[in-house]
Amino acid sequence: MRRAFILFGSNIAPFENLSRALTELKASFDVVAVSPPFLTAPVGDTEQEDFINVAIEIRTDWEPATIHQRLREAERRLGRRRDPARRFGPRSVDLDLVLIEGVAGSFGELKLPSPLLEGEAFVAVPLAALAPEVVPPGLKSNLATIAERTIAHCARPPRLATEVTP
Repeated sequence: MRRAFILFGSNIAPFENLSRALTELKASFDVVAVSPPFLTAPVGDTEQEDFINVAIEIRTDWEPATIHQRLREAERRLGRRRDPARRFGPRSVDLDLVLIEGVAGSFGELKLPSPLLEGEAFVAVPLAALAPEVVPPGLKSNLATIAERTIAHCARPPRLATEVTP
């Protein structure tokens, strides 16, 4: 069994949608840890509400493409409709496989580790909260260091969303 990390986020009724997503993910995967929720600024289309992002750690023997497909199916069950014209627009739920320990490469449209890991705080910070010691394949720094570097370049760093937890 390998450690894998899924990031999920929402900025439309985020706590409700993330709670539903976590229930869905627990039914489909062996979830072993859940990060605290982080409030993060939107990327790309900045004229929208902030996001709540959470990372989960799962244990799996599934291939990356299978996990990716299961996440897309879960998004559909949760009401997500992907709009290629608004890639960074508001969304009820976004489920993304971002890292599998020891796995690097392209698997169809999926790239592991996620190319966003080293540049986007909404990815790095929740992952570092779960597994600060993990060094993603092909990278030289652990998740804690990657998150610190990423936060240093943020106009609005992520912060804990402590009002409610998913």
